[in-house]
Amino acid sequence: MNGSTTRFRSSRLTPTEFGQRFKTFSEQRRRRFRVVRGHLLYGIHEFLPQGATYITMLREPVARLLSSYHFIFRRPLHPLHRKLKTGRLSVEDLIRMTPHRQNLQCRFISGIGAGGICDERVLDVAKENLTRSFRVVGLCERFQESLLLMMASFGWEVPFYENRKVAKIRPSVQPGVIDAIREHNRLDLELYEFAKKLFEENLRKNADVIRDGLAALQATPKPASFNKFCRSTEGAGRFLLSKVASAL
Repeated sequence: MNGSTTRFRSSRLTPTEFGQRFKTFSEQRRRRFRVVRGHLLYGIHEFLPQGATYITMLREPVARLLSSYHFIFRRPLHPLHRKLKTGRLSVEDLIRMTPHRQNLQCRFISGIGAGGICDERVLDVAKENLTRSFRVVGLCERFQESLLLMMASFGWEVPFYENRKVAKIRPSVQPGVIDAIREHNRLDLELYEFAKKLFEENLRKNADVIRDGLAALQATPKPASFNKFCRSTEGAGRFLLSKVASAL
């Protein structure tokens, strides 16, 4: 989160803790914030008296859970790292251990978070939120086009981007594992398919801009100085924040 005169670091808080902490701020302080970013629950706009719009990047649910599983193994400080590694637990074990994290994208977009029951009603709320409140619904699997939709919607100019933290090796996955993920993330799968329709509709509305933008991105050289800039976490964060803030 960043503002013109104030900054609040939320990286150590869960999404629910962040929302609870944010509500304690005075209206005067909340009014100064220009950007709220991160893995946050829908509903933060209710505490922004200046108004707000949402953007999001959704990921194919099977790929998201597999990525999360391998991420935990690579991060010794993750709360589940020791349990998974010492117990040599499988993806199916992780699913059984974390029922509150299944259908996670549906939980976030609907606003219910990790608590409560995630059912068809929650899915309907998530779909309605995507339709009514999100200026751009992007897809991780189609990152370039998603980026261009944000540029078209907010008038941004992003000369170069670089994919970071991308796994070089993708372990093979047994069909049974995929079936288990799909079974326990059925609502996320339906939400993702719904998001794909919104995404395609937005692409059609901005077809000329997207086509020209893709050609420009492919032709744009990657200067070493900007490449180094993007490798700086703080620098990249400030760059993206300035782009988001310019639209609010």
